Amino acid sequence: MTYYAYFASHAPLSTEAIGYQPIRENVYASELDFTGLWFEENMDETTQKRYPFSKLVRLRYQTRCTSNHLPIEGNYRPNHPFCKKISVLLYEYILRALEDSPIVVYYISLDSHENEEFNTVKTVHLSEIQTHEDLHINDRDCLRIIRDDPILEYLEDESGFIYVKSP
Repeated sequence: MTYYAYFASHAPLSTEAIGYQPIRENVYASELDFTGLWFEENMDETTQKRYPFSKLVRLRYQTRCTSNHLPIEGNYRPNHPFCKKISVLLYEYILRALEDSPIVVYYISLDSHENEEFNTVKTVHLSEIQTHEDLHINDRDCLRIIRDDPILEYLEDESGFIYVKSP
């Protein structure tokens, strides 16, 4: 079965492929240059309506990606260049997403197991994340990463996190 990394936010998430470094179209210098992530959006192409990848996450904008080198805690090999590259790409993706959204939800799940309850749900502020390795989680663990921004006040309701600007 395939593991996927899932992301959700209040703002649209990039679906642009990242990490691939061709020397010209469809030509790569090495297998590492051919390693990257492409993202699938939660949009039904037929109806043009959004759907949740998981019933547990209700934020409007969602994407998912997969790689043989997802940084699942316990399986991550820090000296392996493919593992490190994918870990850094996920970290950079989350940082970019937090520029537009006050929160990004990040979790990893086996395909078709997205609706099972999370083992853990942890909320962290961006300032608590020092390196890409701080984002390594286990299957069915969920991280709610909150942007460090004193202007925002967070409220939680039945649809997930919403935010309002402080007066």
